[in-house]
Amino acid sequence: MRSRNKFGMTVNSKYLVMIGILTDNDFGLLVNVRRSGNGLITGGLVIGDTTDQCAAIALKMQQGELKEDPLIGAGLTRFMRGKFSQSEIDQRIRQHLTRAGINYQNYKQRISLTINTTEQ
Repeated sequence: MRSRNKFGMTVNSKYLVMIGILTDNDFGLLVNVRRSGNGLITGGLVIGDTTDQCAAIALKMQQGELKEDPLIGAGLTRFMRGKFSQSEIDQRIRQHLTRAGINYQNYKQRISLTINTTEQ
C-alpha cells in the first residue's frame, strides 16, 4: 500500500520506507547526471529511501515553516539550552515524526540498529 507523507514522498507501508528524491547533508538535491550516446542529459535526480531526510527535516524545522502543515516542526534547537525532561523531548519528537508520516517506534528501532551496526 502506498501513500504520500507531508513532504510529498511516497510511503510504502509494507516495507516502512519512504521513496523520493534524495538530498545531500545541506538539503540540496543529489544529482547524478546520466547522458545518452549523443551527450544529451537523460536523467539525474537520485531516487531512494528518504525516511532519514524526512525525519531530519521534521525535527529541524520550526513550526510555521511548512506552508502545507504549519504545525509540523519540532524545533529541537530550542531544547539545547532549556531545561526539559527526556520524556518531554521524546513526546515532541514522537508528535512531529508522526505528523510527518513516520512511525516513531519503527524509526527509533531503525536508529538503534544503525547505531549498533556502526559501533561494531
